Amino acid sequence: MDFCEKYDSVCVFSEGYAAVEKDDKYGFIDEKGKEIVPCIYDDTLGFVEGYAAVTKDGKCGFIDKTGKEIIPLIYSDEHNFSEGLATVEKGGKRGFIDKTGKEITPFVYDWTWSFRNGFACVMKNNKWGFIDTTGKEIIPLIYDYAFNFERGFAVVEKNGKRGFVDKTGKEFFGKAAKEIEKFLDEEKNNRYDLENE
Repeated sequence: MDFCEKYDSVCVFSEGYAAVEKDDKYGFIDEKGKEIVPCIYDDTLGFVEGYAAVTKDGKCGFIDKTGKEIIPLIYSDEHNFSEGLATVEKGGKRGFIDKTGKEITPFVYDWTWSFRNGFACVMKNNKWGFIDTTGKEIIPLIYDYAFNFERGFAVVEKNGKRGFVDKTGKEFFGKAAKEIEKFLDEEKNNRYDLENE
């Protein structure tokens, strides 16, 4: 039987598996169409770094490629693993866990972005900063907004002005920010809006 006919929808394959939907429930098939995980979950984000975030009865956790629940469904929100860590929510606050379920940071953040280039943007009390993969706050939460690091710099906003910060926390606003923008543009055709310099 053609697996596309067996399910209401088939998602894109990721790491050799595709999420499938049947009667508003999700599971997984392999590339041959064999059902690996039955359609028992309310939602999934698909496989990334060997694990899939899944939701059932309003609780989120992670399964491996055999369907085994590796990290219990105890969180209220989750994002896929990135650089070995996943951002999850518990008690209305966000934090990070590793692939064993160990909490790497306390659940104190109002919002978090996934790790990228060894750092994650985190927000608490409407101020943004950065943590490393050990959970240590490397760049203080003093910015009105921040974007993930790319090629050694992150775009930040402070007091209505946009600029850059490097991985040591050194800030670049005004003319210095324009020089970094020019450097980054030469490497990659990518523009940052540095209005209000």
